[in-house]
Amino acid sequence: MIERLPAHTPLTDALEAQESGDGGAWYKTQQEHWMGWLAEYAGPGAYGREDGNRDARFVYGRFQCSPGLLWLAEAGGVDPALVRAGRDAILAAQGRPATKSAAFRRVVPWQVVQVALEGHQQGRDRKTSGLGEAPKVNTERGIEAFLAVLEDEPE
Repeated sequence: MIERLPAHTPLTDALEAQESGDGGAWYKTQQEHWMGWLAEYAGPGAYGREDGNRDARFVYGRFQCSPGLLWLAEAGGVDPALVRAGRDAILAAQGRPATKSAAFRRVVPWQVVQVALEGHQQGRDRKTSGLGEAPKVNTERGIEAFLAVLEDEPE
């Protein structure tokens, strides 16, 4: 799925330009960052992982690059207002990359991204089948999915 998303998105590109550090990253885009990070996920990778058999929700919760999380939401079709709110949470957060990533995930939880990505995939499937584009994923649908998951989780 990540390979099929656009490599550049306006909010992510602007955030990276605003917060650019030493420019020493091994990747040129957040898409490339995700692809490289996931390519090593089945094994120990650069972080000495013990178990690479994890689902997408787990991976989203462990990715500690806030621009990468922003890119995934933006490129994946999360409602633009919610994506902007997530970006604002990153900008307001102080400290380490983990802190900024957590701030983003509080605004844009996995369930919202999952619904958007599923809608994005359905849109691709509809285009290739000649049925036209699927409807855009909106914030309300994502929040409904998120709340449904919360109702199922123990306190």
